[in-house]
Formats: sequence, structure tokens, C-alpha cells
Amino acid sequence: MKNIFFLILMFSVGTLLGNSAFSFSGMPHQYLGNDVYGIGMGETGLADMYRINTDYYNPSLASTANKVIFSTAVSLGYIWYGDKNGNNFRDNGLTFPYFTIAIPVAAHKFAFSFNSFLSGNLENQIGRSWENLNYTEINRIDADVYKANFIYAFKNRFLNFGLAVNYYLGHRTRFWELDFDEEDYSDAKYEIEKNFKNPGFSVGINKKIGNLSLAAVYISPTKLDGSTYFKYVHSPYQDTLSNKMENLEIAEQIAGGLTVKFLEKFKASCDFYYEFQNKTDSFDFDAYKIAFGFAYDPLSGYNKWYKKIPFRFGGYNRLLPFEENGQKIFEKSFTIGSSIPLKSEYKKIDLALKFMWRGDLDKNSLRDKSVMLNIGISGFDIFSKRTKRIAPREIPKADIR
Repeated sequence: MKNIFFLILMFSVGTLLGNSAFSFSGMPHQYLGNDVYGIGMGETGLADMYRINTDYYNPSLASTANKVIFSTAVSLGYIWYGDKNGNNFRDNGLTFPYFTIAIPVAAHKFAFSFNSFLSGNLENQIGRSWENLNYTEINRIDADVYKANFIYAFKNRFLNFGLAVNYYLGHRTRFWELDFDEEDYSDAKYEIEKNFKNPGFSVGINKKIGNLSLAAVYISPTKLDGSTYFKYVHSPYQDTLSNKMENLEIAEQIAGGLTVKFLEKFKASCDFYYEFQNKTDSFDFDAYKIAFGFAYDPLSGYNKWYKKIPFRFGGYNRLLPFEENGQKIFEKSFTIGSSIPLKSEYKKIDLALKFMWRGDLDKNSLRDKSVMLNIGISGFDIFSKRTKRIAPREIPKADIR
């Protein structure tokens, strides 16, 4: 029997960031809610109080909004997959990672955000032959968890506080098929689909002390319940295996960060995230992520053109909560970013370029690499109009004699 192995990734539009060679072992892609400014700064920003910050993983950051703020982004680029046998594949596409809006009412801030949280998508095709029979074995995994956040934050001079109701919803679909080349044979296929949803909560605080800002976040553990369906190609085509069954557990999480501002134009940030995955039934060890970032934000006014360009860079190191080939999986990234200010105050376009490496061919037998361009738009106040500063006046008529 002869095996031909190659990887084909599906669903590039809308789920590109979740595509990974590790998807059959878990959901390797995790997006914690950084805005594009923070992505370009090494995916930091948990404690950055020196700007309007829409990173609502920390709900207390809604306190930075002093007018209605809308923010969204698009990510596009390439991702490469490889295995220890030298098989490689490249995919490209785009996704919309988040949407946020914040509405301030004096010291009270109300916000909403929606973003992808966990994902893992992959299609694997193996061409096989046995005697005179040729067929293709297809295995596909499609898993996504989304997160909607309903946020209240209170701003005061002692401590900024934020509380969010986090509603998780998603699915995990496992598909298998034998596709025969000969028309005399009927293809065999089945699909197991799990749907899950449930609410949780998160609490965040932040405090700015001169040129130093600090933050801390707690995310509650949440068990996601749903139904499991078994689908096949003959009547009745679908069976319900379970209802109201726990299909996924979101681990308890804590996070902390600090941002230091110095020499008026410069900032440095460090964030740390920790997931208590060992408390769940799914994984045997905890996961973490540590990120560092640096930013140059020039002051407005007259200066040479190249001194007016904002610049950011940073990186992170992350331990995933599952293994591949009996070895732990590490993810590393390096990012750079900048901004394009628009004419009106608070309106801008943020840019971030992210280089990511996940896994090691020698240890894990698989590897992901990607290059993603992130473009974010923020600051558009759709509820207010520009103040009209020209008073009505009479235009004198010409004196014609």
C-alpha cells in the first residue's frame, strides 16, 4: 500500500487565523482581544492607560473612552504548514478578529465587544491504493469558539474598575470520508458535530500612578453545554447523541500587566496571562503567555516628518495547553506596528505586522508559520456631529451707482 500525505487547509476566509497543523490535538489559536495598536506592540496593552485602549480582555479599560468609540479590524496574510517528512503547504486569506463599541456616560462606561476566542481548523487528505482500488481518506476538523462581552466600567481617581458578562458560543465538527475513484463504489462518510454555549464573567482593575500604570484581570471558569449530533449519508441522516451535555470547559484565568511611560514619547509594556488548565478535565498542565512591547508615540506639532511617525514593536512566548508527539508546544511571535492619524481627533488607522512560529519539527513533528498584516480603524463617533463654529451673518449688498 502506498501513502501520499499532503495538507489542505479549508475556510481561509473568516477563519484563517485558526488554521493550524495542530488542530486535531486541540484549538491552538487563541485571541485574547488585543486591538491592532496592542498587536503591533507585542500583543500587550492590558495596563496601557496612556491612550484610548479597546483591549476589553481587561473590562476596566473601557474607562479610557471619553466619547463614543467604535473599533474594528481586518487581518490578512499567509500561513505555512509543515511536517517532519518535508511536506509543506501555504494558505492565504483574511479574517475580522474583533468589533468593539464604547459609550461613556460621565464616569460610567458601557461597552460591547465580539471576537474570536479559540479556534482550530484543518483538512487532511491521504491518497491510498490497495490492489486495484484507489481512494482518498479525508479527515477534517472545524472548531471555533467566539466571545461576546457586555461591559460596565467605572472611572475614579482611586481605582478604575470593570465588570463583564462573557458569553461563549461555538462548535466543533469532526468529519471523515472515504472518497473512491471508481464510480461503482459508494463513498463512506460521517460527521460528529458538537455545539456549545454558556455565560461566564470577568473582572478587571487598573490604576495609573504618574508614569506607571498597573492592571489585573480575573476570568471565571465556564462549562459550555450543548448538543452532539452524528450525521451520515443514509436515512435518517442524523442522530442526536446527547442534549445539554458539557462539551467544552473554559479554564479559569488570571492576568496582570504594567506600562511605563518615559521621556514623554516612549512607552514599555509587559503582560502575563496564566490559564489553570490542570483544573479542567481536558488537559493535564497549565498554559501561559508572556508578552513585551515598546512604543514611540511622538508629540503633535512641528517636527521633521520621520520624527512624526509612531512606531511600535514587541513579541511574546506562549505555552499551549496540550502536547503533540508527546512534547509541549510553544508559540513565539515578533510584531511591529505604526499608525496613520486622520483629520479628526481620536480617529486613526492602526497597522501591525505579525510574524508567528508555532511548534518545532524536531520535537512536535509539526510546525506552523505565519505572516499577518492587521489593519485597525478606531475613533469614529457615530453619535455626535462636528460643532459648527461659523455664526450666521449678513452679506452686505454692493452699492451700484
